[in-house]
Parts: sequence; C-alpha cells; structure tokens
Amino acid sequence: MKEEYIKQVSKNLHISNKAKNEIIRDLGEIFDSALENGETEQQVIDRLGAPKEFAESVSGQDEKKDYSASNLRRIVSMAIGICIAVIAFVVYGIIQSETVPQNAIGQANAMTNIQVEGYGIDIPFIILIIGIIAIVFAVFQLIRTFVKIRRQS
Repeated sequence: MKEEYIKQVSKNLHISNKAKNEIIRDLGEIFDSALENGETEQQVIDRLGAPKEFAESVSGQDEKKDYSASNLRRIVSMAIGICIAVIAFVVYGIIQSETVPQNAIGQANAMTNIQVEGYGIDIPFIILIIGIIAIVFAVFQLIRTFVKIRRQS
C-alpha cells in the first residue's frame, strides 16, 4: 500500500528529478515515522490525501520556491548592474566636465599649436564602456525575468 502510494505520487510529480527524489525520500520518512508511532499505512494515506492531490500540492510549493528564488537573483543582479551603470556614467560626466580642451596646455584659455601625442589609456572611454555594458546586462536580466514570468503564467 505504502509503495503503491509513493509510486503514484512519483508518477504525478512534474518537477526536477532532484526535487522529486527529495520529496519521495521525505514521503518514505513520513510513512516510517507514522508507523513507528502506531499509525497504519491506510491512516497515513488518508491523512496525506489522494496521490495526485498530494503531488500537485507539493509540486506547486516547489515551483513557487524555485520561481521566487530565481526572480530574486535576477532582480538583485539587475539592481547591481544599474548601480554600476549609474556610478560609471556619473564618474564619466565628472571627468568630462573637468577636461581641458584638447589643444590647450594646462588651464590655458587659449588654443595653441603644440601637439602632444601618445598612446595612453583613455580612462573616460573605459568608464563609459563599463557603464554601457552594465546597462545592457541589466536590460538582459529584465527581459529574462519577464520571459520567465510569461512562461509560468
């Protein structure tokens, strides 16, 4: 009776194999514990309900847990991406507002014909690229979250 009940529950569980194995193990423990405390297998089955109903209730709880955890991870990563982007754009704006005109030397107000050439790293450009990448990442996470919500609805 116990084995048949567990087999029927397993057949009606539509979740990942890992979660299914955990539920089946827990169900076996429920039966074992109840039998040790004087209950019969039939009393345990009556308490748990029909195998299909039990499986649906457990599957629903498992899906909600997975759904909320994955959405929380996406929301956190989206928020981090947006924060990085905002910081990068603010730093870029500050650097650009304090930049001296390209042909000026020091804080001179007039233009000169002296040219300084070099292959240095353009820090403001790198900061701008980091901001753009962070925004793209945040938008990607937002799209993934909406797609997942639509699939589960």
